[in-house]
Amino acid sequence: MIISAGNDIVDLGTINATRTKEPRFYTKFITGTETALHNQPHLADMPFEYFVWMLWSVKESVYKFIQRHHPGLVFSPSKITIEQIELQREASIPAITQAQIEAKGFAGLTTYNAIIAFGTDNFYSRSIVNSNYIASTVNNSKDFENIYWGIKHIDQTEPENQSRAVRQFLLKKLASVFDTDDLHIIKNSSGCPVLFNGDNRADIPVSLAHHGHYVAYAFPNLQ
Repeated sequence: MIISAGNDIVDLGTINATRTKEPRFYTKFITGTETALHNQPHLADMPFEYFVWMLWSVKESVYKFIQRHHPGLVFSPSKITIEQIELQREASIPAITQAQIEAKGFAGLTTYNAIIAFGTDNFYSRSIVNSNYIASTVNNSKDFENIYWGIKHIDQTEPENQSRAVRQFLLKKLASVFDTDDLHIIKNSSGCPVLFNGDNRADIPVSLAHHGHYVAYAFPNLQ
């Protein structure tokens, strides 16, 4: 089993709902079989534009997970197939109103849980969906208990600030988990974030995401 990380976030305040619901838009990355999943009772009440962007965020997360180990991989969302989506309804912490939320695993949260196929491999996702954002995290195991993740609202949406904010957010969490303050992140030649402890590469895959007013991270606890 490969060890990796993949996540994505969509700021729903930035999307064009009318355009999202047009078939000529969403059929570029969602198949007819996937579109039919929206007819399930636990998904039928979800606004269709939310459904579309949830599927996008899951596929983007899978791509990030795989691309770390296959640098030449080209993102082709139609080849990443979402086969099943279930609703895990629990006593959710109020993610909608919190400016920042961090956790290990997804216990106590209401999430949409998908099974995804890419080639001969299966992946699994957990998606938080509310009126502000959609945040997805992917693993190649159904076990998310050792996955750290975080979501944070930011005020400034310039790309430079988004990039800086998500790195600071992640590094602060990593420093508390691994008790070190000499961590930094660089992007490799294929654009993947790589964690370093001083001059040494750390064996901890990290995933970063930002969109609009939100930034997010995910990484597995390998201790």
